[in-house]
Amino acid sequence: MLPYQTLISIDPSSKRAVYEQIAMCLVNLINSGTIPAGTKLPSSRMLADLLQLHRKTIVSAYEELIIQGWIISKNKSGYYVNSDILIADIPNKTVSGPRYPGKSPVSLKNRIPQFADNVESFGDIFIDDGLPDSRMAPYKALLREFKSLTDRDYQLRGANYGSAYKSSRLKDTLVSHLAGTRGINHSVSNIFITNGAQMGIYLLGKALINAGDVYLVGSPGYRIATLSLEANGARVIEIPVDDYGIDVEKIAEVCEQVHVRGVYVIPHHHYPTTVTLSPERRIRLLSLAHTYNFVIIEDDYDYDFHYSSAPYLPMASYNHGGRVIYIGSLSKCFSSSLRLGFIVGPDDLINAIAAIRKTIDIRGDVLMEHAVAALFENGEMQRHLRKSAKTYKERRDYMCMQLDTYLRHYVSYQVPSGGMAVWMNFNSNYDVGRIVSSLKKQGIACSSNILFSDLNGLRLGFASLNFEEIDRSINAINTAVQQYG
Repeated sequence: MLPYQTLISIDPSSKRAVYEQIAMCLVNLINSGTIPAGTKLPSSRMLADLLQLHRKTIVSAYEELIIQGWIISKNKSGYYVNSDILIADIPNKTVSGPRYPGKSPVSLKNRIPQFADNVESFGDIFIDDGLPDSRMAPYKALLREFKSLTDRDYQLRGANYGSAYKSSRLKDTLVSHLAGTRGINHSVSNIFITNGAQMGIYLLGKALINAGDVYLVGSPGYRIATLSLEANGARVIEIPVDDYGIDVEKIAEVCEQVHVRGVYVIPHHHYPTTVTLSPERRIRLLSLAHTYNFVIIEDDYDYDFHYSSAPYLPMASYNHGGRVIYIGSLSKCFSSSLRLGFIVGPDDLINAIAAIRKTIDIRGDVLMEHAVAALFENGEMQRHLRKSAKTYKERRDYMCMQLDTYLRHYVSYQVPSGGMAVWMNFNSNYDVGRIVSSLKKQGIACSSNILFSDLNGLRLGFASLNFEEIDRSINAINTAVQQYG
């Protein structure tokens, strides 16, 4: 008889019942060929003695295996492995056991984007690349709206019938909000709600791009958007970004050489450098779009946060003839954990995006959309945005003051006119990768997105840090610099 007492292991700390653990061990032994088909198993009493368990536990395990078809019970004879079970003929060297291996036995699809982990370490403070402070988000107000919705049966029934195509409460709200704050005039048929702005970028690529289509992006730029375009088959060409935004004359030169299908641009606060695209360049870019027949994907992820003066209106508010596709984020308004964004574009594009979304996500979070819409309708969101903008401006000014105090000899930066991050370059004497490594050793957690080694720069988010956290972060950077001696 096989040494069942060594082949079957029981984990007392496991949340899985003991009889289930025994059943699973026996399944693995049958699957691996250790117990061949037709083999007689020990009686329940004998196996209980071997494993030092109660007989009822073994009986429960055997009954479970009978139900699943792995074993059969013969009257007055005992338990046998089902002879009809066909065990896969897998070479022993390829069998990994019950766990999944680290590498798939079949090759993966080509052109899968590669990303670094978002958080590289853990500490008391987390420096991101420009996210809102979740501690300020009006979660209590949002929960009140959720309770109000869930207290009404007809609202819960309606949650089953949400559609990406039709008008919804949040779409209706955003039509008036975008018209009143950004001058974007459109109807509900021109707006699509997404699970965050990043989903919007991907869905646009899926709807617009044929393999080999040329799309232009800023450099340095938002790498995830570039990877998303490439994943959808685009041939991406990088265009330099300077203090006035993306170089539109360079775009004109490229358009003379190849057929450009689209330009992805972040005009309000470019990522990562936070520069704003000048009005002259915006008008020139729109002119090029008409001349060379391409679309402009306008990513306006943090329009709501501007401090120095009134912001330039989005290009989507200009007379663009449908060539500007506008992407916005509600996650940046509220909290990064609230995954809501939107796309504004022509009717046929919105319908195409909705059809594509349907293949991967039947509908959005209808109740969440209703609750957020209610925050706009009762003025709670507008109050939150005003309060956040005031607080973030104070934090921006304080971080810049600390940079001037401690790091003015080591870094160069421009005070951003808005947004939630400061872009700074270190002097060539200091390696930014070594700076970040020092931060982690000092207990400062960092998003991998803040580090731009090729530019020797950091994108420091200030919105999510209070004054004390800013102090500790800048002091930690100063300590890292001083370690150079």
